[in-house]
Amino acid sequence: MKKILLVGVALFVAGSLSAKKYPHEESGVVVDIPGSWNVSGDANSLHAETKDGEAGMYFIVMPAESMEAALNALDAELAKTVQNLTHGEAQQTKVNGMPAVSVDGKGQVGGQPVEVGVLVIQTPANKVLLVFGIVSETGAKKHQKHLTRILRGIKKL
Repeated sequence: MKKILLVGVALFVAGSLSAKKYPHEESGVVVDIPGSWNVSGDANSLHAETKDGEAGMYFIVMPAESMEAALNALDAELAKTVQNLTHGEAQQTKVNGMPAVSVDGKGQVGGQPVEVGVLVIQTPANKVLLVFGIVSETGAKKHQKHLTRILRGIKKL
């Protein structure tokens, strides 16, 4: 599998923040997004971003067999936006009991340091949930509780 990147997920401090649930019946997962974030999307994708634009996350549901092509396209798209991109090795993990792969990365957008990453989750319905995001260095610190809430809020329906 081509190397992938993970959203700075070393943020595991829970907070009692108001959130809205975004269920996806076909994949069998639900995502909680803080109510203060701007959210848009369609039947199989969701984009969530802080009002200050310092943190953004994308959630895309796809058939498992199209994952490799999607990851290749994602790498190409990230390369257009993120300069000097470096990342570690893919790590096997679990997200609320669901098998997943994650990788952390760092780079620059507009000359500013960012954390970049991807989380690939096998859903209960044998779909793939691709989660990727770009967070400014200051945004990672500022929005830590929200990022944690979102990542912990990816659950089985």
